[in-house]
Amino acid sequence: MKLKIWHKMIVGISIPSLIAVLGAILTYGYVNDVKEKQSFVQFADDMKENVLEIRRNEKNFLHYRNIDQIETIKNAITSFLDLTGKVSLETANQVGIEEINPLKESIQRYSELVNELGKNFQKEIKITGRVRKEGEKLENIVLSNKLAKEISTSFVLRLRLLETNYMLLHNDKSQLELSKTLSQISNVTPFCYDCSPYINSIHDLITVYRHSDNLAKSLQDNGDSIEEVTKTISDREREQISAYISMTQRRLLIGLFLLCILGPLFVYKTASYIAAPIKRLAEIARKIADGDINLRAPLKEHDETFSLAVSFNTMLDNLQQTQQSLNESLELVKEKQAQLVESEKRASMGFLVSGIAHELNNPLNNISLRAEIVSEEIKAFPNERIKNYVKDIVNQSKRAHKIINNLLDFARTRKSSDMEKQDIVRITEDSLNLVTNQFAINNIKIIKHLPDIPFNVYGNRSKLEQILVSIINNAFQAMAGTGTLTVTVEPTDESKFIHIRIGDTGKGIPEANIKNVFEPFFTTKTPGDGTGLGLAISKTLVKEHKGEIHVESTVGEGTTFHITLPAFEETDRQEEINT
Repeated sequence: MKLKIWHKMIVGISIPSLIAVLGAILTYGYVNDVKEKQSFVQFADDMKENVLEIRRNEKNFLHYRNIDQIETIKNAITSFLDLTGKVSLETANQVGIEEINPLKESIQRYSELVNELGKNFQKEIKITGRVRKEGEKLENIVLSNKLAKEISTSFVLRLRLLETNYMLLHNDKSQLELSKTLSQISNVTPFCYDCSPYINSIHDLITVYRHSDNLAKSLQDNGDSIEEVTKTISDREREQISAYISMTQRRLLIGLFLLCILGPLFVYKTASYIAAPIKRLAEIARKIADGDINLRAPLKEHDETFSLAVSFNTMLDNLQQTQQSLNESLELVKEKQAQLVESEKRASMGFLVSGIAHELNNPLNNISLRAEIVSEEIKAFPNERIKNYVKDIVNQSKRAHKIINNLLDFARTRKSSDMEKQDIVRITEDSLNLVTNQFAINNIKIIKHLPDIPFNVYGNRSKLEQILVSIINNAFQAMAGTGTLTVTVEPTDESKFIHIRIGDTGKGIPEANIKNVFEPFFTTKTPGDGTGLGLAISKTLVKEHKGEIHVESTVGEGTTFHITLPAFEETDRQEEINT
């Protein structure tokens, strides 16, 4: 598929966005499900609360046997029935319709029991009133002594107390005590017609109380069953929503974990896919910057980088052609530069040879003159005088030989390129010796401030001599036949560098030209008198020796060249050994 970069970017942005939207939709769905399940829990809790309210009213009803409580219980039952009657089919199915329908029936039965118990309580009230009334009659009969002596007032009062106890406690013990006491009346007076109404009312009271107890027990059992069912439903719904929330949390955590892992991975893969062609171009550009211009960008992706790669390759083709042309031009420039350098060397050599030729002429003229005198007057002079002439000839020959040897030494050292420990004081002295006679012929005075001890630098002798001779030659030409050349060699204050000053009293250099004196082919001489490479070559050679060179000049007063070279150190010796 031919995708453009912006297509890739849209895909890279769209897919994470779709994942985020999908996650949001799922989260929204989970939240809605939780809210829906929460409504189920709320319904179950409402049922449970209504039942608890019914049971609280039931306790009050049973404890106080207050008929008015029936209305309160019925209101609570009505609320429960309204709640279960209005519930939606979905909620009923979720909570458990198989439990809600029986629950409604149980509530109906519970309501019937309440009504029946209420009626029985009303009967209790009537019978209780009758028991009290008959009890009072019995007391009056006893007080009037109409009954047997065995039925005393204390006996009746005790019987009434047991009656009251039974009415209050409604338990088997109080009922048993009351029944035993009543049986005593029958034993004493079997045919006590005045006692029969009271005894019958007590029997009716026991019967109605027992029936009330049975109804109350049935009511409580029914209420317990209803309460248990609603509690079970409520607990089950809470457990279900708690389990669902836990499951949702686990799913969300798993989704978040996968999103944190797969999201950055997908972004990384997408970014890598987008950046791959650009990285290839960058890598090729780096290798080309390192010098390998034969590489070409691969034409793989058909996106915006395709045309970029094509243009890049075209640029490389042009660059390679340009480099070939530049290499050819550079070779030509090097060839011409070598010719110019050689021309500069010849100019310096011509300057030296002219001085040396003049220097040689003097001893050779003396030799020739003495030889002629010796040949013509050998007979006319005593032997001692001849010896002096011959001695003079020998001395002049040695002088000429020394000059020639100096010239040969100068020529030999120019062929060497080795860097080694050099005495710059000796090199300066030798360079001045090469031009001393030439300066003397032109009435130029040389003032030397050279130390008596050697100062060593790390360099090449021939190149150092070339630097000094070139600057001295420029000074000679600047003074035009008269003046003073001052040469000074001294260490700097830190003794880490050697400072060489070469000053002349020539015409000086205009300020506008000072910045150009070290530029190649710059010269103020007339055409044919110089190439303009001498000082440029000197500066290059000084840089090769890790030194510095600069010039100071005042028009009409003269020019001074300052050369600073690093003093020789043991690290230079180690470098010399390694070389």
